[in-house]
Amino acid sequence: MKEIDFISMNKKRYDDIIGYIRELTSQRFCYLNLSDDIANTILVKLMKSPAFYEPKGQFADLIKASFPKAVEDVFNYYQKVSYQYCYTKTHEHTLSEDTSQEAIRQLLSSNRKINDVYYWLRQVIHNLLCKYYEDKAKQIELSDMLMRESSVMQSFISPDDSIELDGLDPSLKKGIIESSEYKEYERAISFQSIKEYAQWLKVSEKVAQKRKGRAIRNLKAKILLAMGWEDSRDILNFNQYNAIQRFIRTLLKIGRSEDDCAARKIDPQLQQAMQGIERIDDWGITMAGNRRFRLHLFHLTQEKTPLAATFYIVLDERNHIRVEDSKQHKKIVPHPIPANIRIPKEMGKSMWTYEIIISLLKA
Repeated sequence: MKEIDFISMNKKRYDDIIGYIRELTSQRFCYLNLSDDIANTILVKLMKSPAFYEPKGQFADLIKASFPKAVEDVFNYYQKVSYQYCYTKTHEHTLSEDTSQEAIRQLLSSNRKINDVYYWLRQVIHNLLCKYYEDKAKQIELSDMLMRESSVMQSFISPDDSIELDGLDPSLKKGIIESSEYKEYERAISFQSIKEYAQWLKVSEKVAQKRKGRAIRNLKAKILLAMGWEDSRDILNFNQYNAIQRFIRTLLKIGRSEDDCAARKIDPQLQQAMQGIERIDDWGITMAGNRRFRLHLFHLTQEKTPLAATFYIVLDERNHIRVEDSKQHKKIVPHPIPANIRIPKEMGKSMWTYEIIISLLKA
């Protein structure tokens, strides 16, 4: 911070003022060496006050009154210095605002002794920018990978049932091509028509069409799992999907059960989870581990009350389902957004009020 030109004053009075400011500063900022910057700011304000020039003026009250605003001014100055340093490196306004603000936040959150605030801030900004551009490089790599995989995803909706593998990572592609799912798929699409495929299988065309659909679904599920998908119905192969559908139908019978004798044979936990759910309006599934899944069911009652239940299930190799746990979510409520709501969209604003600064120190 720029040095100020002190007016002539009694040395003892000056030392008393500086000592009192340092005492206040050390009480609030025990790890940060801010005394000089805050003292310079307060002295400027004191010299503008008539009470400062009174021979017996009591400066303590003036200093206490000036302290919060002086702290704000000092940290806003730190913000400007940090922004300027960051901008000279990046020439990006928003990035410089966000980075300088994060540097100030880390300064306030630090529990280590910091003697040279300016050097420390520059070092932190340098580290933050290194991390930002490192992450950005990773994002570029991720973006390239997603762009390559998009061709695979696009082929999933191809009308000719062809599935494109060129966008996959070479190691993933090799594993897919060597899989039984791919061999079954290749065989199914190798025929000119379903009629030829049915003749080769020696089954009806309806059965042949079903087997071709199964081969396509199984390959898609294997590709999606290889690409890291965990939260979609499409990660289920043909037999898993059908097993889940049967299980959902069983759960619906529990939800609609009105027979007391039948109800007594049902697992009470499942019955409790399906209470009030008479129709499935939507469902989803998430992979939770090796053959473990979370099945989510959603129902909207006639009174527009949302009901949701989650079932923790295991699908064994024969696609038999075992329920490990189940629960209905009691706190599902609709939250309509008011038509006149205004969502603030400003980013990177540096509003270092005294209250925010002190709150971060206590965090």
